[in-house]
Amino acid sequence: MGQVMATTTPTAVDPLSQCAKCGACTAVCPVYKVSGNEAYSARGKRHLKEVYGDDTPSPVVEDIFSKCLLCGACASVCPRHLDITDDVQQARQDFSAFYGEHGYQKFLARQALNRPYLLGAARVLGKQAARLLFDRLPIDSGLRLRLAMFAEDQPEGADKNVTLPRPARSTDATQIYYFPGCAATYLYPEISRSVVELLDTYGYRLTVPDGLACCGLAMGASGDKDAARRAARQNIRILEAGEGPILVSCGSCYAQLIEMADQFAEDDPWRLRATLVAERFVEISRFVEEIQRESETTPDKTLEGQTIFYHDPCHMRFAVSVTDEPRTLLRNAGATLLELPGGPQCCGQGGLFHVGAPELAASIRDDLMEKIVALNPDIITTNCSGCIMQLKMAAAASRSNIPVVHLATLLKTADQGA
Repeated sequence: MGQVMATTTPTAVDPLSQCAKCGACTAVCPVYKVSGNEAYSARGKRHLKEVYGDDTPSPVVEDIFSKCLLCGACASVCPRHLDITDDVQQARQDFSAFYGEHGYQKFLARQALNRPYLLGAARVLGKQAARLLFDRLPIDSGLRLRLAMFAEDQPEGADKNVTLPRPARSTDATQIYYFPGCAATYLYPEISRSVVELLDTYGYRLTVPDGLACCGLAMGASGDKDAARRAARQNIRILEAGEGPILVSCGSCYAQLIEMADQFAEDDPWRLRATLVAERFVEISRFVEEIQRESETTPDKTLEGQTIFYHDPCHMRFAVSVTDEPRTLLRNAGATLLELPGGPQCCGQGGLFHVGAPELAASIRDDLMEKIVALNPDIITTNCSGCIMQLKMAAAASRSNIPVVHLATLLKTADQGA
């Protein structure tokens, strides 16, 4: 261990904040399960943190701390309630800009998220390349798997730019803001279209304010808190001009946005502004489920006879505890839900984890997809844009033709006759 840090002087720590070394976290850690490397587990990272404290990290330690999905599974089972995800993000603040394996690729991805309009160009190029090359590439080609994010057939016109409704001066309570997120705006505009059309069936008019930034999850997770704060301030300025709920259709964005006040110090005026805006965010499945529950009408059973696998995004499971509402909506539409025998699993996407640790991410991804395929669902659905990307690649890697669609797309179809 003495070779992994620049200095090796142990640092005193509060015993109450120390890891109990019980191993509960290793049993649920997706990275540990596929790697068998104790250093990649929460227990391994806590050991490094407790022994070496604030000593300057070496590239080896930077790499160890990069091997974390920040899924939150470890914190959910820790008997001492230690927050390893916060430890990891705090540690990454002191890392080099290109830390960890494939650090340069992660750096470029973060820069793209600082300019999310670039993702629109990536979608156009990806769609064109998928049409030309997807069926011609070897089944195990890495490029084919990347193009799988764009190759799946979508509704007519889905590959065209979507002009989302912009806010107008109105006191109508049914007009509410919508935060689509980068992926639903630029990579998968069909998601935004489905969300707008779905809420329209319930009498709500969604508007998307101009100038929204990325939610900041990838920047904050990488340790670039300054970039995350810049994104938060930009979104706060725009969203605080409105009133009422702000609908979010990506579970990972939602988990980040409701906690954006944590980006600012206690005495920072932006903290209060962030808190007031964060209180207005509402996740789409919760919003629609409440509408259905309180209304006297129910959706037509347009999904009856369909077997559907709903994938729980990690942020939805561990950060915000939204698991029942999506399933309730699908059952209300008549679908038969399939569940993994061992319970929900991570897909391995993890923000930029799949970029920085592609082999580990692929192992986690393929293990999950093997179990899903064994269930033989008609459709795979989820409500996280990152998970959709990963599951599309997983389906291609497994040579499966099971479609992967956003939850809003299924619900829009089910509710058209409501």
